[in-house]
Amino acid sequence: MELDYKALGFWLQFIQVAATGLVFLYVWITNRQKVNAVAIEKMREQFSAEVNEIDDRLIRVEQDIKHLPTHEDVSDLRTSIGTTNQNLTELRGTINQINNTVSLMHSYLLNGGTR
Repeated sequence: MELDYKALGFWLQFIQVAATGLVFLYVWITNRQKVNAVAIEKMREQFSAEVNEIDDRLIRVEQDIKHLPTHEDVSDLRTSIGTTNQNLTELRGTINQINNTVSLMHSYLLNGGTR
């Protein structure tokens, strides 16, 4: 049996080209996976930072809301303002009576003690 060196050389080159192609394909796929993994990790970090920022803002808003008056507080304020308004109305009536009394005393004294 005689060896055909040209055919053997052809098949060796073919195997070499095929192996090189497979290595190239493997490297290309693994590099794409690495790039995807890095991009996903970046997105996770950005997402985590945004979620932390939103969480901090929400905590600040909740703290601010705790200090706002409730409906009961506003109702109590309205009641207090109404009571104060009634008291001022009574004081206005009392002051008007005092003013009338002082006016009568003034006119009495101006007329020399006689009516």
